Amino acid sequence: MHPYRALFEQSGTPLFVVERSAPDAMNVYANAAFRRVVGWAADNSEMALANCFPLDVTNVLAAVQACDQQQAVQELMVTWADASRRWQLQLSPVVDGEYRAVYGALHQPALPFGESLDALLSQLPGFIYQLHYSRTGTWRYTYVGQRVEEMFGVSVEEALADAQTLLANIHPGDRDAVIESSLESARTMTPWKQEFRMFHRRGEMLWVEASDQPRREPDGSVLWTGYANDITQRKALESALKSSEQRFRQLVEQANDIIYTLSADGTMTYISPNWQRILGHEVSDVLGRNMSAVLHPEDLEACRRYIEKVFVTAEPQGLIEYRVQHANGEWRWHFTNGAPLLDDQGNVTSFLGISHDITPRREMEQRVLHLAQHDTLTDLPNRAMFFDELGQALAKALRSDGQLAFLFIDLDNFKPVNDRWGHGVGDQLLKDVAQRMRCRLRGTDMVGRIGGDEFVALLGGPVMEEEALAVANQLCRALAEPFALTVGDVRVSASIGVALFPQHARDEASLIHCADQAMYHAKAQGRNRAVLYSAGASDRAVCGEPTY
Repeated sequence: MHPYRALFEQSGTPLFVVERSAPDAMNVYANAAFRRVVGWAADNSEMALANCFPLDVTNVLAAVQACDQQQAVQELMVTWADASRRWQLQLSPVVDGEYRAVYGALHQPALPFGESLDALLSQLPGFIYQLHYSRTGTWRYTYVGQRVEEMFGVSVEEALADAQTLLANIHPGDRDAVIESSLESARTMTPWKQEFRMFHRRGEMLWVEASDQPRREPDGSVLWTGYANDITQRKALESALKSSEQRFRQLVEQANDIIYTLSADGTMTYISPNWQRILGHEVSDVLGRNMSAVLHPEDLEACRRYIEKVFVTAEPQGLIEYRVQHANGEWRWHFTNGAPLLDDQGNVTSFLGISHDITPRREMEQRVLHLAQHDTLTDLPNRAMFFDELGQALAKALRSDGQLAFLFIDLDNFKPVNDRWGHGVGDQLLKDVAQRMRCRLRGTDMVGRIGGDEFVALLGGPVMEEEALAVANQLCRALAEPFALTVGDVRVSASIGVALFPQHARDEASLIHCADQAMYHAKAQGRNRAVLYSAGASDRAVCGEPTY
């Protein structure tokens, strides 16, 4: 058990903490002494706290609310069911950043009325005193409760004989503030209240909370009647809460990833400060908005289903990848590990996400995929990608009675270019050929390189034979124009075979074979021409003037 948790749990003083960070919500934690004294219920809710004070529930809850809202200590007496057990309930505010809590302590019950004042005061957790300040600036105790010796190791007699035996034990770092505020109380005749550190005679440091009520004496001096209480345990608990909150804040704010929470409808209820460093937006511009404001529209539905599943199952759901928009308009790839935040009853209150930027990885994957599917020289789809796309297009056309055209393109006189000027010039020629064909084809068409000086093209449908031949003829004319290379103008041409789906073939292999046969007919007829496949001997050719 953490030392601070042990200090709270094992304290003999009945203690409880009411967390107030969430609006209109109370999470209550009580130590063993409190649970034993009041008869604690099983849960940690507002109702459990109310059940502990059946005769004073309205006053207690109102005092908790006032302590949190006014950030001021509240004190009241509480009574148990038999009306004979009265305790002093002291409530103190605890605030650290967004963390808010009310710290409660039950002090020992007052003794029956009629017993001596000393016996009564000896039962209180602190001690009563009267401190006199003369017009000449002298401090003197006129009364000191018995517990002063237990708290500070200074006897009542010593304190009454010399006030400095007690006042000198104030921590040097707090002494000036205590004296100055006391003198201000004397000048204004206003109640004085202060938290400060003091030392036991053995050297141990403790925190003290003192409250005084001043009174002006006839001779002009001031007499304070006050009560001092040891709040070391409370301060230790506050320190533990602050330390825990600080560690969490450092973890969140210094993390390389974005930590955020969402409501069930996707509203961003918390965003760690490094959002601005990673995505460029001011946190205030995004907090409170729906996630749809920054998510890519294509990823929104998948993210909504993912978040819904976390709320429904109350379990983590692994990784989801999506795109989120940077402030500069760029889309960044992120992945999130999503998990539920649960209340004490196991209900999901929020979606907790840890978001990591994976844009470099996704870009690398896209580059690798592109290289695997495209010709490294011309950047056209390679054999594998082109024929995969061709197969999908044929299957779709078959289902919808569509018509497509397939072109087999082979360059004429390419080998002499390589032989004369070398492969460097030949490679540049192939790049320019690819670019020229891309420019002549429509956006719905696709052209690829399947090896050497061989290219293929797919014309999106519906395509009739006249249109297919017109496109092929246009490519012939475009490729016959000279190419301006480093060695000067270089001329080549192309022989193109055209086959139609499903007119000439109803499967991929047969369609390729028909276009290949038509291309060889174009070569045989003198090159620099396009030929439409024909099962008979009268192939139709186009090169300037059609022969059909």
